Amino acid sequence: MFQETRSRSTQKSITWRLIAFSNSWMILALGLTELPFWNAVIMNVTGMIMFYFHERVWNRVRSGRNVN
Repeated sequence: MFQETRSRSTQKSITWRLIAFSNSWMILALGLTELPFWNAVIMNVTGMIMFYFHERVWNRVRSGRNVN
């Protein structure tokens, strides 16, 4: 088990917000639907998928871990 450093948590937060913003922007820019409800559904579903892979990638990054 490990504990994250503040630096690692900050880096993860920044990279996630950039990905989430890009996801939202792309969905709205593509104009997949005119209905706000469906835009929100699409953003949330794709966001969950992207978050899963974001965490999987960060699990492979060794820096910023304090091993207990």
